[in-house]
Amino acid sequence: MQPSAESLSKLLLTLYAAPLQPDLWSKFLTDFAAILGLPGAAVLHQNPAKEKYGFSIACGIDPAAQLSYSEYFGRIDPFRPRFLEKQEGELCFGEELCPSSVLHKTELYGDYLCKHDFTLYCAVATIKRAEASEFISIYRGLQSKYPKAETVATIKMILPHLRAALQLRSQVCEIDNSAKDYAEALDSLNAGVVLVNDRRECIFVSRKVEKMCSANDGLYIRNSRLGAESPADHQALCSLINRAIALAAGKLTRPCGMVSIARRNGGSLKISATSLSPEAPLVQLATSRRAIAALFIRDPDDDGASLAQILTATYALTGAERRLAIQLFDGYSLAQAAERHSVSLETVRVQLKAIFSKTATRRQSELVGLLSRVIAN
Repeated sequence: MQPSAESLSKLLLTLYAAPLQPDLWSKFLTDFAAILGLPGAAVLHQNPAKEKYGFSIACGIDPAAQLSYSEYFGRIDPFRPRFLEKQEGELCFGEELCPSSVLHKTELYGDYLCKHDFTLYCAVATIKRAEASEFISIYRGLQSKYPKAETVATIKMILPHLRAALQLRSQVCEIDNSAKDYAEALDSLNAGVVLVNDRRECIFVSRKVEKMCSANDGLYIRNSRLGAESPADHQALCSLINRAIALAAGKLTRPCGMVSIARRNGGSLKISATSLSPEAPLVQLATSRRAIAALFIRDPDDDGASLAQILTATYALTGAERRLAIQLFDGYSLAQAAERHSVSLETVRVQLKAIFSKTATRRQSELVGLLSRVIAN
């Protein structure tokens, strides 16, 4: 029996939402198995090199079966050799991977599948790597009738959507990994970094800033917003952040400036701000709440972060772009920079255009001003 249009529509809505809401993968698998009239489905992972096998997500599979698979039976799974030959996203059936005539002679069949009354019906590789793989598997009852042609037709109808959702999931994972890399780079700076959205909410706070705030020595974070203990300093800080947001929105053209935050034990913290263009890598640190401004918090008592560090970690400039930005900061002209590194003037102009895009600046004077504020103590 073919599933209704309504049930398929709900299933696809769940499927396309799952890459951004991972908890929905379990619901998708449960609903998918129900539509097919099959008892269970799962996401499994395998890493033969480390002898790790197990269920990441499972529906309709006895927890005891999941445990024994990870502890022993995963190592002797006869479906694996042929499965590893399949391409990522390719649909394959259990009978194709290990025919019944072969499967019935295996330990997996006699001591595992028969005990729990299920076997692999079909699978789709979600990740295929030399060192490890992940796949979605759908199961049928061992003693039940083999699924009808309508079941295969439904799976093949859903498969293109599943591939698209898996591709989206892969892209989201790449963004998450990039975000982690950028976060680690920012945490390595001596300067503290805070990223804010258009509502002044902090969507990233480096460990340096967390330490400053926990010390109760001038700054705090409450209700996801950065503030200063001194009322006058707090007003100046809010004004600085608002200017950075206005600059990002194109409502302000002049530099944001800098503020000093008094510390309880004397001295001060220096805070500068800049807007972030949509192309800036730091925007990726929050996929649902876009970062539009960055704050740099410096403690003059600490060794300052080098300009090269900040350009690399904060704006992801290439080596050539970073070198050009520093030379412009040091007073070189574009022609001098081109001659110094034996490249054409057109090449450095292209590099400068990329620098403008990544730093949300429009002119050389703005860029130099930005670098001055960032590096200043």
